[in-house]
Amino acid sequence: MGVAERSGAAVLGGAAIGLGPRLRARRSGLLTFLMLVPGIGAIIFLFLLPLWLVVELSFAPEGTDHGFTLANYATFLASDTLVGSFILSVILAVGATVFSIVLSVPLALVLRRPFHGNKLFRLLILLPLMVPALVSAVGLRIFWGDVGWANLTIQLLPFVNGPIRIVFTVPGLVLFYVWLFFPYTALLTLAALEGVDPAVEEAAEVAGASRWKVLRHILLPLAVPGILAGSVLTFIESFGAFSVPLITGGDYRPLSVQIYTVSAIFLHWNEGAAMSVIMGATQILFLVVYFRLLRRHQPA
Repeated sequence: MGVAERSGAAVLGGAAIGLGPRLRARRSGLLTFLMLVPGIGAIIFLFLLPLWLVVELSFAPEGTDHGFTLANYATFLASDTLVGSFILSVILAVGATVFSIVLSVPLALVLRRPFHGNKLFRLLILLPLMVPALVSAVGLRIFWGDVGWANLTIQLLPFVNGPIRIVFTVPGLVLFYVWLFFPYTALLTLAALEGVDPAVEEAAEVAGASRWKVLRHILLPLAVPGILAGSVLTFIESFGAFSVPLITGGDYRPLSVQIYTVSAIFLHWNEGAAMSVIMGATQILFLVVYFRLLRRHQPA
């Protein structure tokens, strides 16, 4: 082989070597895109497109699927019943979120330490998430009803003269919401606390800090992201809960039940779409507040 041929071969070899990483990068990018296509398609056709159709329907005159009017939103705002259902939804969601935090933080502080039966308690926390909401609603109504086991047991106490009304009350709905949705707050708070380096606590205790100061100034601030994440999930799930208030709410009908009544029973789909948009906008607003609070608690 002559000098010119060897030089040409060297040039072609170098070009092939340089083309190899580029070709692999293109193939990797193509593979990544192909893997994302099913997920993107599912988001578009199962979430974004139906959501857009609901928004579009909310602005269309009643009985049509096109046009523009604010009459559906005006009907909602003019109805004391519907506005009251929205306020009730907020009260139930806030109440469930607050009590979930109160219940979850001490529970997480205990479960972060190893002890006999720790895994069993963690499994019990998951129980409300493993049971369908409809089944839980029926069970809660039977158990806490006037002749349910809980009330019959309570009436054995000497100072209780009759059944305690829990089902079909606002406190009862908050209690049932807490049972169903507090695992979100508990598990995320526990995960945040388990992420705290034990050496940080030990250093604070060596420096003379009491357990209360360690809890107040170290553990709780570090657990705030987990508490916030759990709280936002609890609020959103409680705000949109349907099965529990439908079965155990009685005359107390939150926005989710009213949407079902207006849309599926009275067949006012445009008005129901407007109510759905209001519910979704409220949940998005809560998410925005959550991200702002989370940003404040993130280290600079």
